[in-house]
Amino acid sequence: MELIIELPDIKPLVNLDGDYFKKMLIANLYHLGRLSEKEAREILEISRRQFEDLLPQFEFAILGDSPDNIKFELNPDVS
Repeated sequence: MELIIELPDIKPLVNLDGDYFKKMLIANLYHLGRLSEKEAREILEISRRQFEDLLPQFEFAILGDSPDNIKFELNPDVS
């Protein structure tokens, strides 16, 4: 999937790139419970440790997983 967003050239956005916005979107979807940790890591192609380091950059707690996400992590083949 490709997503194109046009933003104004204003100073607060000058140093932000597509990679930053991808990480921010995936971290937010994880925080909202729309993605499991495993799904988020697979999309970003990063390790669990890298993902744990990423979350605080967007002011999300590392230990905020829901019971459903934990269940999915333990049994990914069960829907």
